[in-house]
Amino acid sequence: MGFDSGSISFQRYAVVGKAPKTPDEALLAKLGEHVLRPSDEGIPSDVEWGWIGPRHVFDTRFEFENCIYNDCVYFALRVDTNKIPTEVKHAWQTIEEDAVAKENPSGFISKQQKRSVKDSINGKLDEELRSGKYRRCKMIPVLWDLPAGVLYGPASIGVREKLTELFSRTFDLDLEPLSSGSAALRELERRGKRREYEDFTPTRFAKSPEDPDAVAEYPWTAKGDGAKDFMGNEFLLWLWYEAQNRSGSIRTPAGEITIMFDRTLQLDCVFNHTGRDTLTATGPTRLPEAIDAIRSGKAPRKAGLIVDWAGGQFNLTLTGESLAVSTLKLPAVEKADTPRTLFEERITLLRDFGKGLDSLFETFLTARASGWNSTVLNIQKWIASHVRPVAVAVA
Repeated sequence: MGFDSGSISFQRYAVVGKAPKTPDEALLAKLGEHVLRPSDEGIPSDVEWGWIGPRHVFDTRFEFENCIYNDCVYFALRVDTNKIPTEVKHAWQTIEEDAVAKENPSGFISKQQKRSVKDSINGKLDEELRSGKYRRCKMIPVLWDLPAGVLYGPASIGVREKLTELFSRTFDLDLEPLSSGSAALRELERRGKRREYEDFTPTRFAKSPEDPDAVAEYPWTAKGDGAKDFMGNEFLLWLWYEAQNRSGSIRTPAGEITIMFDRTLQLDCVFNHTGRDTLTATGPTRLPEAIDAIRSGKAPRKAGLIVDWAGGQFNLTLTGESLAVSTLKLPAVEKADTPRTLFEERITLLRDFGKGLDSLFETFLTARASGWNSTVLNIQKWIASHVRPVAVAVA
């Protein structure tokens, strides 16, 4: 579903380069130059992509009325796949080969006949692809906040590659996914603390039961000096600790923000020794299994959250390493006379949510960049304090 109604799922991207701050006709014209118009001639490519308007999958018009809201540009990426399922190809070939073999006295098909059948099937495949019968269209809404220099787009890595390639080709600008590592680097560079960022290494909050000397690896994140997306998993655990020890209220530069974990909690082993735990419940962090998981060396990777902030309540699921947001439910808009007014109010709420999330992450980074050892010690004590009572048999 798009940004104009219902719940929203997205990855945020920083727009890198000399980008416009306000929309104009020239910007919309560039979108029109790279619109996806599937050709009726020849055999289509396996995958095709391009821009479309925001209203529907066949919308090829980019006009202020439908694309510009609150200094944001609203459009969509269309991705078409043109592939005949392998099962269908196999069925056609088997049917043709059986028919040829039936005419032979031996009941078997010769190698030469097999090659002939294959050529015949390839011709049929080309005809079917030209007909468009197997074309599948996918529409991915995109919202470009020009004043903030941020684009809200897809989180899927496969679609992300197409988005970034097309955006660069269209506007001569780059998109940088705002994962936890890249967002941390941008913020700490702004503070003049790049060295602190470079010195960050994964935190071990608990020892591995299999190997007490094991180093925390966070194996699901990329390795190397530049990639530090384990920061997002540490952020989620820090949020959990702060929320539980401060009655859910966390003081940030933007004000008090109340956090509650809800619906779902996914954890993975930072040592790559054990598997994944997925807990589904109202208040999953209160389950004994949740504390058992982090005590055994697991860290949160995805969490359902309720965020009270800016006079409203935001419900969402946050992925730690990528900071991707899924199923975000914005507070209800009380007064909206027109669909345009409603959408512009939703954009304001979306911006408010982004400011709140950024402020929480910045508060975490302040702790991470200074005095982190004492914070880790407090978290370790907190984990150790949740010990299940041991049942004692009485004779």
